[in-house]
Amino acid sequence: MTSRNHALLADPAYTMPVVPDAAPAGVAWLRASVARFSAGAVHERRRALVVADLDRIDPQHLRERAARDGRGPVEVLAEALGLPGELAASIAADVAVVATAYQPHTAITAEADRAVARLVRVCGGVADEATANRIGLLVQACDATKALVAHLASGRSDPPVPRTRRVAPDGTMIEIDLTETPYGLGPHACPAHTHAQSLASGLLEAPTPQPTAPTPT
Repeated sequence: MTSRNHALLADPAYTMPVVPDAAPAGVAWLRASVARFSAGAVHERRRALVVADLDRIDPQHLRERAARDGRGPVEVLAEALGLPGELAASIAADVAVVATAYQPHTAITAEADRAVARLVRVCGGVADEATANRIGLLVQACDATKALVAHLASGRSDPPVPRTRRVAPDGTMIEIDLTETPYGLGPHACPAHTHAQSLASGLLEAPTPQPTAPTPT
């Protein structure tokens, strides 16, 4: 069921999908360790890690870097986060694989598990919450930013990610339309909306146009 009532995003009765604990360091561990799929004090602690990473990146500098480098969003963001520039392409490739299995309703593949393990190594080798949320930031910047670039290039105003999921009080899974709130609402509102806009704008200014992706469904 899809609801157009975006106010449900701020209603504590509508919760994130349950993600069970998992041993490091595959996709199940990543889901269980990121702010995206947690709630309450745990979510606040993990979200603070994401915000701390973002606070170290000036959005204008991110836009300039994207325009200058002419590469994909994950490559640009990875370098801005301080990850090795010579590994940016391989990081982006692994992030793209993980993105296909990141959401709880998607199947986890062995390929995605191996990609998470490699990303943990490149992020310092410690499978902790800080590493997980840095990987999560890259994953959530992958397809969504490509879609945002495509929308900006074509003049579309609909959100690059059209829906999000919540569990209703009766236990049913619902999809909430994001047309009126493209970056979400409430505790799980996107903390990187300014960075996303800057990154996408810079990619559009790059001398070599970036490949774009269709809007996620």
